[in-house]
Amino acid sequence: MATNNSQKRLSNILNQLNADSQQQSPSTPLSVQSCANISQSPKELREKWMDRSLNISELQRILDHDNFELRAGLRRLIASDPIFIAKYHLSLAEERELALQRLKRFTDTKLFSVRNFRDNPGAIFAAHEIAGFADGSMATKMTVQFNLFGGTVLKLGTHRHHCNGFLDEIDSLRSIGCFGLTELGFGNNAVEMQTTATYEAATGTWLIDTPSSLAQKYWITNSAIHAQWCVVFAQTIVEGRHEGIHGFLVQIRDHATHAVCDGVRIEDMGYKLACNGVDNGKLWFHRVRVPRTALLNAMSDVDASTGRFVSSIAKKRARFLAVADQLLSGRICIAAMCLSCCKVSLIVALRYAASRLTVGASGRSDTPILSYQLQQRELMPLLAKTVVLNLGLNYVKDRYRASTTGGGDDKDDAHEVLILCCAIKPTIAWHSNAVGNICRERCGGQGYLSINRLAECIGFAHAGMTAEGDNRVLYQKVCKEVLARVRSGKHRFGAQQPPAALSWQCPRSIQANVFDRAEKMCLMELAQIMARKIQSEKKPLFEVWMQEDQDKVQVCAEIYSLRMVYEAALTAIERECRSPSTRQVLTDCLRLTQLNDVYDKHLPLLLSRGVVRNDDVAIIRTELNVLTAKLARQSLSVCEAFGIPQELLPPIAMNWIEYNEWDNQGEILPQHPLQE
Repeated sequence: MATNNSQKRLSNILNQLNADSQQQSPSTPLSVQSCANISQSPKELREKWMDRSLNISELQRILDHDNFELRAGLRRLIASDPIFIAKYHLSLAEERELALQRLKRFTDTKLFSVRNFRDNPGAIFAAHEIAGFADGSMATKMTVQFNLFGGTVLKLGTHRHHCNGFLDEIDSLRSIGCFGLTELGFGNNAVEMQTTATYEAATGTWLIDTPSSLAQKYWITNSAIHAQWCVVFAQTIVEGRHEGIHGFLVQIRDHATHAVCDGVRIEDMGYKLACNGVDNGKLWFHRVRVPRTALLNAMSDVDASTGRFVSSIAKKRARFLAVADQLLSGRICIAAMCLSCCKVSLIVALRYAASRLTVGASGRSDTPILSYQLQQRELMPLLAKTVVLNLGLNYVKDRYRASTTGGGDDKDDAHEVLILCCAIKPTIAWHSNAVGNICRERCGGQGYLSINRLAECIGFAHAGMTAEGDNRVLYQKVCKEVLARVRSGKHRFGAQQPPAALSWQCPRSIQANVFDRAEKMCLMELAQIMARKIQSEKKPLFEVWMQEDQDKVQVCAEIYSLRMVYEAALTAIERECRSPSTRQVLTDCLRLTQLNDVYDKHLPLLLSRGVVRNDDVAIIRTELNVLTAKLARQSLSVCEAFGIPQELLPPIAMNWIEYNEWDNQGEILPQHPLQE
């Protein structure tokens, strides 16, 4: 009986909705109706979604954070040089050459140097952020040239590697390098790599050798076409004794002829899912003889007179961690590039949504799709989280700079920075994947065209999820290291508050009552479970960690990462905002991000642990809808604060109607430049 009554009520409601719809329908055929907004240009329609009360210049300054002159110079470059106009009808060889020439334009500005890792690593990170606006392939080649290759030569090398202007050649691309760490059979377990470097005292040389197919260096950016040098990581053998993994500066091509050097074998890996401007290759070394001085010897060396190995680092595992140190800054570089891809995708999707008219309440095509709640609930959380992650990334960059350029030797601080680098890259790379996919979907068929640039974010996000450490493996690292700090009493938990103090209108309250509590709860629960299983049940650590409680490991890492990012955002809002409008929009972005992560990602966990009550769910949903509608009215102004030059925007972010008056072949035509 109850079921029948419910069905009748539902039927009555649907009938009434249908009657209302028919009553509101236009009485004249759609073909003869005039659309109120049809005469307005995309620019005029977008203007209605700009909030001119927002201090855009202050917001951009907070998001940019540092190296303002460098950023301004690189923005002028990508806005003015036609080489940065998007091109798609290219062969693989043309795409790679274009990426190289674009990078050459960047390096010709002399606005940043590999030496910045000594005094201002933020300059390197800033260059990656601006490069991410323009071309993911160029940015990828940059991060290998300046961070992985150049940074390793700078930090692990000594005067014998830096003399004769070699660092200047890296800066100018006269010497292009690659980073030979990953092997076909050894990626995240690189410490087990098989490539060997055996020292011959009689000749004072090293023999670099690839003993098996699994030992070939794999996915090596820059190697297939452009690189002349490679930092080769190898198991080091001196006087028959294994001394751990070290890096060797090995020439792989002749500078004059570009011919591959004797004993070196290089193969092209061909087409990929995305970033085909990057020349990834495979390398073999067949007993390649290099001088004793090829060893990057800042921490380990072989005495020229005695042939004895010496090292300032006693343990082999620690030697490997030291020589792979540039992976940490590499994770910041990848996070920076991915976040820039997010910004491009969001400004494209939102500018299009503001100017694309479709059916409204009148039945006419007079309503921007950005006014739909569906569109707002999909895009506004992504916009808000991009802003918040930007503030979190700024914090990680500051901590990295202080740890590496401060002149101190604070091992505790360095350990925390390691965790931060391992946390921020996966968090932003996964977010980038969500941004790319949802923005593409929300732009419909237009989002499927390469020229509209949304596919770039998806492809680059997938590269970011794997490069410099698989995301899930890095989250394991985060959890492992945070648990170690908890055991030693060094981990700083947030200032938790009693549940009664929770206010969903206050980001600081949400932080303390939800994310601070959840972090401690998850970490302590995992620690107790592991202790019980390992100590009482005598289960092996590997079995517990990898095969029974990996889900809890991943949740711990994610909650820690979110808590860290939100704490950094709160601090930035409190310290850096001068105008009330900037403080308000950043506060709204943070609260929207917190609420969305609670509602869409972690609600089952938080409900089951009593962190969130059942009565809170309806409150959170209401707040989300209010915040998304509010941010939508400011969204184009927030995007303007990203500082993306208009010259890089694709057709659907400009006058897409005018663009489609021409036979454009999916390209931007020189004779018909995009109109705003």
